[in-house]
Amino acid sequence: MKILMERLWKILPVPVLAVERMPGRLIGLSMGVFVIIRSDFAADRPTVIHELEHCKQFWRGGAIVHMARYYLSQAYRLKVEVEAFRAEIEACESHCAAARLDEAARALSSGYRIDRDTEACLALLTGRTPATAEKSPQTDIDDTPQESWASPAILTVMAARPKPSIVPVAARAKPI
Repeated sequence: MKILMERLWKILPVPVLAVERMPGRLIGLSMGVFVIIRSDFAADRPTVIHELEHCKQFWRGGAIVHMARYYLSQAYRLKVEVEAFRAEIEACESHCAAARLDEAARALSSGYRIDRDTEACLALLTGRTPATAEKSPQTDIDDTPQESWASPAILTVMAARPKPSIVPVAARAKPI
């Protein structure tokens, strides 16, 4: 195990524990005051940024209240994961951002019990309306497009992004 140090808001120290193995397909996990990440992803800055975003949410959301809401509310879980994936995509270099966006949409649709397909998740990540937009009756999240959500970097990625082919969702590939 290796311990790396990061900072939130340039002041709050956050230990990042790089471990050899994580349960299942997990790559990283934020525990609020610290992050656990698979050692083969410890140098992948966008993945670390994703987990640090969850640490920020932990502090902003009232610690235990945030964790309870994350596990009990599908709408809240969707909101905070979209926020974390956007931060991750923003941290990517431009040549890999489009692939990371597609990967994030697939991961969000399959790994977080949010009842959204990949296209709907892609729309949430980019702030655009999916071709088959429907508001899910199971959740209270507003799916209306909000262009203010989409940063210029994500919109640039979308413009340059080729239409993805349909592939089965699998664990993330190791970074090159």
